[in-house]
Amino acid sequence: MVRMVQKEPTGINLFDGLSIKGTKRWKERPPRQCPYCCTGGSVQGIEILAAYDGPLFWECSHCGERMLRFTKKTTVKHLDKTVDLYVDLEGLDRIWEQVPN
Repeated sequence: MVRMVQKEPTGINLFDGLSIKGTKRWKERPPRQCPYCCTGGSVQGIEILAAYDGPLFWECSHCGERMLRFTKKTTVKHLDKTVDLYVDLEGLDRIWEQVPN
């Protein structure tokens, strides 16, 4: 019998799962072009529910690479705010059948 062991949800585990490369930060605005694939205008902000009011990091829509907006320490601190959240993704496809809460 194979048993899947899931890591404890912590900010650092969530950060590691994002596979953010590099340490350069673009705090106010995303870079004009992706530093990995050099595609212009393809980098956009990614928000994480309850982590930060605004984009927490940047992602290239062309190559999928993610880039820091804040330091790793600050990003992990914001991700720590989300560890107690649970979203039932499997139940979302039938959510319209349920009585509103």
